[in-house]
Amino acid sequence: MKLSKIISYLEEKFPLNLSEEWDNVGLLVGRRDSKIEKILLSLDVTDKVIDEAIEVGANLIITHHPVIFKPLKAVTGDTTLGKKVLKLIENRIAVYSMHTNLDSAKSGLNDFLGETVLNFGKGKILEKSELNGREFGIGRIYKLDTPINIKKLSQNMKETLGLDCINVVTSDENLSIKKIALVSGAGSTYWRKAKKLGADILLTGDIKYHEAMDAKEENFSLMDIGHFESECIFVKHLKTIIEKEFKLEILHFNDGPVFQKM
Repeated sequence: MKLSKIISYLEEKFPLNLSEEWDNVGLLVGRRDSKIEKILLSLDVTDKVIDEAIEVGANLIITHHPVIFKPLKAVTGDTTLGKKVLKLIENRIAVYSMHTNLDSAKSGLNDFLGETVLNFGKGKILEKSELNGREFGIGRIYKLDTPINIKKLSQNMKETLGLDCINVVTSDENLSIKKIALVSGAGSTYWRKAKKLGADILLTGDIKYHEAMDAKEENFSLMDIGHFESECIFVKHLKTIIEKEFKLEILHFNDGPVFQKM
């Protein structure tokens, strides 16, 4: 199977021009005419992920987070990124990344997280945009059939996402939630948009101190469900999408950060 055929299929469903301006998506390492026999899906490209690809014989890694974000001035063994790029090239492993274009697209990562994983039902786009008659955008907002207490929601998130603990910012510990906003990864900057659209709470990761203080002072609640925890489902979602079109062996291997309690 030629890599170009896989790319065409993915970009028809999740066009690159749906990505944010600061992002770097698409084919980042490799040749479009290369033959693909096995795919490894991963949230990130770490050294361990590359080693796993080598061990299992995968010649394509598809990731959510781009291995290259900023332009490179040099590719040498003097830097961690340089070493990774060299190892990929030396082992003829291509890397294709689907980041904010997958987040924003309909049937993308945010829809999968909210509808399938968290079972919130059908959501609406939080930060809506349109391109060639196609609606897309960061985040989703869900109106619940039955209100849920913020403590119960927190417990549900811990159980569903496998979290030992969860950070919540609220001015009302008994808040009854009727509408939930959701942004996978790091999306706390969208809390004002969520509040404007009538959400009672925003679920996201990497909530920053000053954003948390501002939200609390304006009586809006935030729940940190984790950056990795809200996006590691990428591998499951992509596996289903690719298997619908291609008969290829698809493996997955996430190498996320491990935060230890000390």
